[in-house]
Amino acid sequence: MKESRFKLLILLFLFSFIILISRTAYIQIFNHTKYTKEVEELSTKIITLNPIRGNIYDRNGTLLAWNEKVYVIENYRESFSEKDIALLKKAFSTITKSPETLVDKLIFQKRITVNLTPANIKLISSIKGIRISEKYIRKYKDNTIYPIIGYVNSEGVPLYGVEKVYNNILEGKPGYQIVKITPGGRVDKVLETVDPIKGKDLYLTIDYNLQKYIYDEMEKYKKPGAVIMSNPNNGEILALVSYPSIEPNLFSSGLSIQDWKKIIYDTKQPLINRAISSVYAPGSVIKPFFALVGLEEGISPEATIFCDGKFELKNSQNKVIAEYYDWNIFGHGVTDLVKSLRVSCNLYYYNLGLKLGIDTMSSYANLFKINQKTGIDLTGEVSSVFPSRSWKKEKFGKDWFIGETVLTSIGQGYMQFTPISILRLYNILSTKGKYYKFHVLEKYVKNISEDAISYEKKLDFVFNIKPIEYFNILKGLIEVTTYPGNSSDGGTAYHVFKNFKELVAGKTGTAEVTGGKSPHSWFAGFMPANNPEVSIVSFVENGGYGSEVAAPIAKKALEKYIELKNNNK
Repeated sequence: MKESRFKLLILLFLFSFIILISRTAYIQIFNHTKYTKEVEELSTKIITLNPIRGNIYDRNGTLLAWNEKVYVIENYRESFSEKDIALLKKAFSTITKSPETLVDKLIFQKRITVNLTPANIKLISSIKGIRISEKYIRKYKDNTIYPIIGYVNSEGVPLYGVEKVYNNILEGKPGYQIVKITPGGRVDKVLETVDPIKGKDLYLTIDYNLQKYIYDEMEKYKKPGAVIMSNPNNGEILALVSYPSIEPNLFSSGLSIQDWKKIIYDTKQPLINRAISSVYAPGSVIKPFFALVGLEEGISPEATIFCDGKFELKNSQNKVIAEYYDWNIFGHGVTDLVKSLRVSCNLYYYNLGLKLGIDTMSSYANLFKINQKTGIDLTGEVSSVFPSRSWKKEKFGKDWFIGETVLTSIGQGYMQFTPISILRLYNILSTKGKYYKFHVLEKYVKNISEDAISYEKKLDFVFNIKPIEYFNILKGLIEVTTYPGNSSDGGTAYHVFKNFKELVAGKTGTAEVTGGKSPHSWFAGFMPANNPEVSIVSFVENGGYGSEVAAPIAKKALEKYIELKNNNK
């Protein structure tokens, strides 16, 4: 019995052994080719080759954004021998004073990005389980161009500005490599390579020298604000400054937690592009628009009011229900339309606003699209606010009051505008009724052997301003900068622009704010007044009177524009 069981076990063992041998023979002999291919496929890897991003230049060829080569070291091992660590320290000691830190990061984080010399690359490549590849980090000229160019993050993803808007032109097309990987994780052999296609280079309408000069001028005041300059005849943006601004290289190089906290807790909010992404009460820079509406509605430019510094709002029973004041408590005396612009007479516009009514004013605002986005080719633009009965009802669920019409007529109350929307209005005034869409792209090219593809200007709005209307408004704006006199009679920016090289048409603005803070300071205008080639808006948060801060900054910017123009002849 026992012998029979033993023989049975022997037979089962022999049978199992025969099956195992047969299966091994089947795999190794008959399916050798198939399984060899599967093993090879398991050791094959496809590596994406990122394209080099196109450069960005200003209108004069100044390099604003480019790519800097660095090296990515990847670790496929859990630990290194003492010999390997010594080699790593030797290589890293040439690029940092603390090579141990980079070694630790490579061990625990598995991936680091560093600058390497050819000798260092050869040294590190000799270590098993290490892979070195090239990478390009985006670099930017300085913080002054952040509101325009924006940035890409440390992974090369565009998140803001021109980098994002024109990413399809800048990014190029990726390539790839098919490689064989050793069991240790090293690249043993490149089986196939498809090279990436470099992105196209962009040229902007911006003049970097003008941009940098304006930023430095704003920095002297240490207050947030924005300055924008454009060519009203084609929509080109020559400078777009938002102060303060962020260093975009922080984002592309990899932002630390400490740097990020420093940015977001900054009370001046440097991440915000104040030129297009913030709204403010425009104050008196909106008055030329109401002057135009008044003329369109048949109000004579010769019609006058007497300004004694105080305006009494009366109800239907002729009872005074509110009092409003001029910025000059002594008043401006007899004032017509031209003088109202020159001296910025509030009482003239209180009366004008009540004659027109909020419905007429808001209908013209819709006609001129001044509460809409300008359509500039940048990220982050917000709409302006021109209030109306329906707007207030929807926003607050309340009816419109006549006192709110009075405040609206001088750019206060609910009215909120972006600086760039104010510039759009002055472009319309400077061109006798035309708005060419703002743009920062001038052209893009792949390389010097190819023809450039230029941006085509776009006429976005047309309103036929009658010659007599244009004459009166232009005269008033010219007198703002050229008419001598005291605060009751002289141009509000005369002391700033007297003896200026060119004839400037412009308007100051002082917008009151709540909370006991200083008013916002504005200046908007164009030059030369009779044949404009450049327009400007200057804005400083809580800067005080427009003639004291915004206008001097605008004057400096226009002087620099003239200097650069003459140097380029």
